[in-house]
Amino acid sequence: MKRLQFRLIVLLLMGVAAGGANATIWPVPTGQPTIQGAIDWAANTDTVLVDPGVYHEHINFMGKAVLVASQYIFSGDSADIVNTVLDADSSGSAVKMISGETNASKLKGFSVRNGRGSLYQPGYGDFYVGGGFYLIGSSPSIEHNIVTLNVTDDGGAGLFSDGGNPLIRFNAFVWNQAPLYGCGAGLLIKNATGGEIDSNYVQFNTALHGGGIALKHANISITRNVISHNAALSDGGGIRIYTESAPTIINNTISDNTAPDSLGGGVEVLEGSAPIFMNNIVSFTESGGGFVVIGASAPALSYNLFWDNADGDYIGIAPGIGDLTGDPAYVGGTPFDYHLTALSAAIDHGNPDPQYRDPDGTRNDCGAFYFDMGPTTPVVLSSFSANVNSAGVELIWTTASEIICYGWIVERAQGGAFASISDLIPGYGTTEEPHDYAFTDETAQPGKTYSYRLRQIDLGGAATYFNPITVTAGTIISQNSLAQNYPNPFNPETSLRYLLPEAAMVNLAVYDAAGRLIAPLENGYRSPGEHTVLWRADDLPSGNYLCRLEVSGQILTRRLTLVK
Repeated sequence: MKRLQFRLIVLLLMGVAAGGANATIWPVPTGQPTIQGAIDWAANTDTVLVDPGVYHEHINFMGKAVLVASQYIFSGDSADIVNTVLDADSSGSAVKMISGETNASKLKGFSVRNGRGSLYQPGYGDFYVGGGFYLIGSSPSIEHNIVTLNVTDDGGAGLFSDGGNPLIRFNAFVWNQAPLYGCGAGLLIKNATGGEIDSNYVQFNTALHGGGIALKHANISITRNVISHNAALSDGGGIRIYTESAPTIINNTISDNTAPDSLGGGVEVLEGSAPIFMNNIVSFTESGGGFVVIGASAPALSYNLFWDNADGDYIGIAPGIGDLTGDPAYVGGTPFDYHLTALSAAIDHGNPDPQYRDPDGTRNDCGAFYFDMGPTTPVVLSSFSANVNSAGVELIWTTASEIICYGWIVERAQGGAFASISDLIPGYGTTEEPHDYAFTDETAQPGKTYSYRLRQIDLGGAATYFNPITVTAGTIISQNSLAQNYPNPFNPETSLRYLLPEAAMVNLAVYDAAGRLIAPLENGYRSPGEHTVLWRADDLPSGNYLCRLEVSGQILTRRLTLVK
């Protein structure tokens, strides 16, 4: 997950709300035991909402315009993607859409794994393709998923699409394989007249042809993706563009891919294809050349950055208008970060036309990520504290407002240098509303003293560090505390937890935004230690509520967000 760096889009919540007043939520497994069972009952505009767990099944949307989603659409927590697993058990395709599905058919927030593909018969042979996703004549929305460990004989191990224009956004296609005869281990797109591959990570995939992405007769838009560490055993390591494809490929980072000598380690174009290739970075190709054209094709290159590509930056084609050789100067590190630093030659090197300007208003930078050159406005951190409990050290922080906040990393030190201990915790972009965050360090050892600090990353890749706090794990509770509810936002149930250093009279209640008492939860004498109360808000409308704990003359509060 550290490589994934998913962007948090608050509009995900609209995926449920947009269905209309008569839409139904089908919970799995509390309502229906299987995802397919819920799809079978669902009608157009309904939502199939899946709790974390491993679901050993194959699902078919059957042409329905439904949203199938994990709890990620409410939590924004990438852990819900990791822990909500659709496992094909090494047979068939995990997800099928073969009945004319449109963009209104959506899958969000799953790990899709262990698919082996479906029989595909285009009229010139029998093939097994589409281990994770098998799309025929369909144009669904596939967003915020991890597509991994899928293997097919003939290609499209992660995703196969023929005859549709899918929207494929904010996913990670990693460790998929089609090594025997296959093309496009990450994605194989055929016969597309539109569609998008936007803001994905396509990494560590291996195929005979087209390790990362393969395009055949495909005029799809490919934008803001990281395509790295893919391998082709024959040709086209990062991207293979063939059979008269004319995609538009803009602002991608294509790095550390490989193919045999001079056969397109980064990008390969052949068989009359004519891609538009602009504002991209092609770097650190391990073998095979950065951009390779074989035979009669007509790619249009402009304003790209090339750097350190084994076998040469260009083979079979001259540099394009405005192309440059220069060090992209990535942030780097472990895990590797393809954001740009201030020394990058990619900054302000993209197409100067104002339509391509970066969000900070400056000239377009090359690659998937821009370097923010606008005025720095820090995130306002209103609190950062810790609770020690049986699960470890719970870190809680609240922002009063956020400006282009991409996310957070929790760092820990024990008498030495700080090191990352969390995955990226998505931020809320730009918002004037307060937001709560929590992370539990489950590896903290009782009796050990640690320092914790927050590293906040903005949308341009710049990092801001906040002052650390020091905590001793496993010690006796030293003060009354009220933890942030979990999950938050929630629907309709959430867990409220408080800690007492000694026995005391407790009053715990929930109030609405106007201060009216909504739910008295506990009122009485409680023993020292940790206490947890579950609260359900089945009959209440969406909105903000206040949890109030009165104990030993103190009043502690937490803001709760109900989203239905």
